[in-house]
Amino acid sequence: MPPQPAPINVPDPILVLDRVSRIYFTKGNIFGRGAQRVVALNQLSLSIGRGEVFGLVGESGSGKTTAGRLIVRLEEPDEGSILLEGGDITHLKGRQMQDYRRRVQMVFQDPYQSLNPQVSIADSVAEPLITNRIGDPRDHLRRVLEVLDTVGLSPAEDFVYRFPHQLSGGQRQRVAIARAIVVQPGLLVADEPTSMLDASYSAQIFDILLGVRGQMGATIIFITHSLAAARYLCDRIAVIYHGHLMEIGPAAQVIANPKHPYTQALIDATPKFGRCEAVPVYGTLLSAPREASGLAGCPFFPRCRRAERLLCSRSYPDWHPAGPEQAALCHFAQPDHGDGEPAPGEACRLGGG
Repeated sequence: MPPQPAPINVPDPILVLDRVSRIYFTKGNIFGRGAQRVVALNQLSLSIGRGEVFGLVGESGSGKTTAGRLIVRLEEPDEGSILLEGGDITHLKGRQMQDYRRRVQMVFQDPYQSLNPQVSIADSVAEPLITNRIGDPRDHLRRVLEVLDTVGLSPAEDFVYRFPHQLSGGQRQRVAIARAIVVQPGLLVADEPTSMLDASYSAQIFDILLGVRGQMGATIIFITHSLAAARYLCDRIAVIYHGHLMEIGPAAQVIANPKHPYTQALIDATPKFGRCEAVPVYGTLLSAPREASGLAGCPFFPRCRRAERLLCSRSYPDWHPAGPEQAALCHFAQPDHGDGEPAPGEACRLGGG
């Protein structure tokens, strides 16, 4: 049975993913043998509201970065459609494609690889303005100085004629954000933008992203493996496992009261520190994966301690409402009868950024 869209209604979606799939094939030998089919995304359906910070959360290999690359059209989906403000963008070409790339920008994980080491900061940040023919070229330097101030590189005059190797990792990531927002996009995809930074600098980057949302009204898709980062930054999160959407809902609500065993396993794996009350351990992850009997069952069955073999290995689960605007794709997800708010002191349960 194919996955069904999560039963979450978004009143004013800016972006809709409708049953989007992306499939890769590993290399075989010279006779074509040995190639394996790898499903990175399996009919992923999401609706992202205008102006919200939406998190895609999952471990490495979950498909969250693939989703981001599809959204910015660095890759093409094998199935499904992606709609921006109601228009299908999967087949755009020419000027329509150029306009889309201006409206949708991406901040990559490694700023040193995303910035040309032979190009100055001024030229690197100004390049999107030139490519998209925005504004008078005589005003580009002024716009570059403004956006560098926006991302906290002040005084901006001290940075415009430097090169990437002359900046710290955190400063390079600020430049990467400046380059993405200089054209004032309506949608910004941030792919693990703080995974290479320490906690203090990560918090500064989060505040910059929130400032971009506040000043420009931009919608932000935040891709991360860190539930602590997602809780700090995101309005809502979608938890993805091997290309399948497992749980979706308000960030604080999902983290405080997770309903899917995979979400619970992610919380168990998050470092805890600080003087807090005893933290419950869900214990939903098997120490060694069991063998799956086929493709019809729950995708998390091989790793789920709570799974019932006859049911979970043979039947794909349905979506179950688990709280206000929260749902989980699990046979055993139960509705939340509380208010969905975190318990006192819970904010210090999750550590790491």
